[in-house]
Amino acid sequence: MKRKNIQNSNGITISDSIVMSVKQKHPSMRKLFSVVITLIGMLSVIMAFLGMFHFRYEKSTVVTAFICFAALHILVAVRGQKLLGVYFISVLSFLFLAYRKSATLVMGFKFVYNIIYKSAFTSKINYYKGLKSALEVSSVTTLFVFYIWLLAIVICYFTICRPNPVLPLMVTFPLLEIGMYNGIKMPVFWGILCIAYWLAILAMSTIDVGEYSGGQSGFVRKNNLFFPKRHMKLKVTERCGMFIITSVMLLAALSYGYLKVTHYKRSDSINEKRRNITEAVEDFSISNLGESLANLSNAFGFNLDYENHKLGNLDHVRYKNITDLTVTLEKPVYGAIYLKDDTCSVYRDNEWFKLPSSNYKSKVFDDFNDYKIHPQCFPATMFRCLIQDDDENTIWIKNSPRKKKRIYVPYGIEDFGKLKYENDTNVIPDGEKKGESSYKFVNINTDAFKELFNMQYDLKQSIGDLPVVIGSSQSAPDVSMRSVFSASSITDPKWRDKILKYCTENDLISYDDYFTFDNSSFDFIFVDPSYLYEHGEVIMTKLMQESYRDFVYQNYLDVPDTAEMEEVRQAYSDIIDREHGNTAHDVFSVLDDIRIRISATSTYSLEPGRLPSGKDFVNWFLLENHKGYCTSYASSGVLLARMAGIPARYATGYIISENDLKSGKKNKDNTLTVEVKDNRSHAWAEIYIEGLGWIPYEFTAGYTSGEITTEPTQPTTAVSTSASDVSTTTTSGSSTANNSNTSAVSRTTVTTTVLSTVTSIAGNGGKGIKIHIPKFVRNLFILILFAALLVIFVRARRSIILKIRDKHLTTGVPETRIRYMYSYAEKLLSEMNMHSENGNFKQFASEVEKWYGDIAFEKGSFDLLTDVALRSAFNSTKPSSDELKKCEKMLSSLSASLFKKSSRFDKFRLMYLNVLVKGDQYEN
Repeated sequence: MKRKNIQNSNGITISDSIVMSVKQKHPSMRKLFSVVITLIGMLSVIMAFLGMFHFRYEKSTVVTAFICFAALHILVAVRGQKLLGVYFISVLSFLFLAYRKSATLVMGFKFVYNIIYKSAFTSKINYYKGLKSALEVSSVTTLFVFYIWLLAIVICYFTICRPNPVLPLMVTFPLLEIGMYNGIKMPVFWGILCIAYWLAILAMSTIDVGEYSGGQSGFVRKNNLFFPKRHMKLKVTERCGMFIITSVMLLAALSYGYLKVTHYKRSDSINEKRRNITEAVEDFSISNLGESLANLSNAFGFNLDYENHKLGNLDHVRYKNITDLTVTLEKPVYGAIYLKDDTCSVYRDNEWFKLPSSNYKSKVFDDFNDYKIHPQCFPATMFRCLIQDDDENTIWIKNSPRKKKRIYVPYGIEDFGKLKYENDTNVIPDGEKKGESSYKFVNINTDAFKELFNMQYDLKQSIGDLPVVIGSSQSAPDVSMRSVFSASSITDPKWRDKILKYCTENDLISYDDYFTFDNSSFDFIFVDPSYLYEHGEVIMTKLMQESYRDFVYQNYLDVPDTAEMEEVRQAYSDIIDREHGNTAHDVFSVLDDIRIRISATSTYSLEPGRLPSGKDFVNWFLLENHKGYCTSYASSGVLLARMAGIPARYATGYIISENDLKSGKKNKDNTLTVEVKDNRSHAWAEIYIEGLGWIPYEFTAGYTSGEITTEPTQPTTAVSTSASDVSTTTTSGSSTANNSNTSAVSRTTVTTTVLSTVTSIAGNGGKGIKIHIPKFVRNLFILILFAALLVIFVRARRSIILKIRDKHLTTGVPETRIRYMYSYAEKLLSEMNMHSENGNFKQFASEVEKWYGDIAFEKGSFDLLTDVALRSAFNSTKPSSDELKKCEKMLSSLSASLFKKSSRFDKFRLMYLNVLVKGDQYEN
């Protein structure tokens, strides 16, 4: 049939009832716009990535490669079908040469990743070691050239030839995500330009009707009939892309100008929030479900505090700059400050647990409560006795909202009447605001104690052991290694009565009012007698310690009776089986040897790997893996100390070193503010020193009272490991010896802000927090979780679609409502095998009325819907409210009839997949 062409004065040629063409009255800018968009995409990605890091490469070679590859592929893409063969040759050449240069590309990637790793983690350690620096420039340059080649192939084709955002995003977004993920700041201009390119290519690929889109006009199609809208505007995809890029950059420029004028400073909270969420999702593990859920909820801003002490289920640890505590010191202190929030005593199945409550049903704990002397206060009292100084210090601790439920306590607290004691482990401030606490305390500097006890030991060796009677002219009984006191000589009547009562109840009076206690571990020979009698709490503390001593040795020396522990015992037998006394000097000598041996055979690492199934955590760390962080060192140190007969416990919390205090900012009110990074979250060992009490002891490599190094360390080389000869160790990366440097700090008020936490370690202290779940249970949980998420998605989708449909059918202008009603009726009838053909609406209505009138709906109602819809569409007749109500009633009846006559499967499909019926309202 011959086609009839009709042309009018508007320049529009009508070829038939469907096709329309428009004469070109203006030159086309499509190709120019597409080339500009392509260059913007390539250049913005490269400049944004290079602006985040500092690489060593040949800039001239990279620039030349950019110009050549961009020009070649743009030319080929613009020419279209004529030169697509060249594109194919370019792709094959890229793959072939990439294969040939694979070794160089891999080396270049390693150099590049080392730079990224050091920038992201502020580390001086290379991730990939053993690379020859002489090859860095050439290999990195080769890698960049090949990436630019790949970029040109993908961006030119999918921007100019076939606009599609998928592959361009795949080759550009990961490059920028490397920096954004690790919190590296991107050059603002190039970053915004790159985002503008992504939006432009997305818009170019999703315009509804190709070149003839936009405006308020177009064509409305009903079957094979097309009805033109008025005021059609001609726009092309490339013009839309350029418009988007221009709009984005203009908006960015205006925003930048506004921020400059208003001096607005953007915080890092958004970047931090994004990174936290990414890390929480990546670290999510069914085997570590409790901590994973806690980390995920915290990343989204919900404070879910969860903690246990399962070890070995994490293969790495990450840190974040989040403020967890604000600590204020009234006066400066010497040595590291340990803030404890938990103490565990039982090691079982690679996890630390608290001592069972039944173990605390001992008379000694009743005495603690009766006489107001508790083990938590032992160190402060005895330390004051040694230095004979009554000067007081106060510490205030304020938790962040995320740590509001936690209670952190320093060592060396003193009872000032507002404390509740949790057995012999933790302390709870009474009456304090939730998340805030304060204590009178004496900072327990373990290194200072060691020096003091060593001095005592040397003096004792020089003068010999002599029994001494303090406060009496009479000769004391000749009881070696015991001190003798007279109760009547105690000046404070409160303490004199308490001591006399306690000694009488426990049958400690030897004759008259004299009593003795053991002096083998803590020598009162060097203490001024008048100080002791003036401070009856010291004598009372010493008496309570002797009662508590039996409890300590009964409960804090347990080691699992397993083959794995026996292997550890054999490996360290030369240290732990050595005979030693219970004096502080002997205990510290053994502990130092254990610490040196662990450091000599292990490496501090935040990426130790996951504990293999069936392995013991401590055995694996000490004898196989030799890599770990604070939980590994602390757990191993505690068990080895117990094997050596030294009572020990596992503690977690925060550590603040001397260098942290010294690096603070001095404020106008004479305070010192210190920001402590998240690596101060820590785990350590508690050691019981007879005559002193529980004090912290550091086994972790890189941690000393003076400074803390969390960079990966290399095993130390022990020069000697004997008790008497060990004096030197060589450490690569950090010191493992307990530094006794106690530099003086001016007496000021110190405010310390503690930042944390370890994202992979819920709570703090590098504590591996896991829930061990069998594999089949994990798989079942994954299946249930997936099913639950699927159900939530389906129901949410259904709810949204129903709400949108109800809104369209019941609100808005009548013309729009009737159009939606007719469209919805067509979909329902399609499910009943009724389809409109050839665009004959009246005939279709007659067929529907014939088969379903008075069956699925009131007879004549579909005819009414059709008439009203046609009048509204073609005659601009506004439907009346009565007509709309009748049409709504017809749709309700039709959907109900369809639902009731459907099978169960079809009912499910109609309700949840196609979402055509509500379903639940038709059941009755």
